[in-house]
Amino acid sequence: MDTVRIVDRTTGKELASRAVVARGVLARLLGLLGRSGLSPGEGMVFRPCKGIHTLGMRFPIDVLYLDGKGIVLKALPGFPPMRLGPYLRRAQVVVELPLGAIAGAGTAPGHRIELEERR
Repeated sequence: MDTVRIVDRTTGKELASRAVVARGVLARLLGLLGRSGLSPGEGMVFRPCKGIHTLGMRFPIDVLYLDGKGIVLKALPGFPPMRLGPYLRRAQVVVELPLGAIAGAGTAPGHRIELEERR
């Protein structure tokens, strides 16, 4: 599986050291289902993506919606399980992170996020 490092270039803080890029229909469909949580440094990236859900999940997550240039359009810290997230037409990427990652990095709408490819 491909992984990326996620960095908030506006604050210089790392959001995730190893986020899995959900490629393929099955990986995108399953996402974080079946997991009991995300450890610090973990995450999941969906691209292209305009919206997510936490239906069937058992834990809250932090969520970032990014445009095509990596600019944060919307930040959802503490997004609860069993919910439909907003659909943002301008979004190109959605990032799911452990609870507290957004606050820990000081990430906010307008910040530039970089996904550094790791193989």
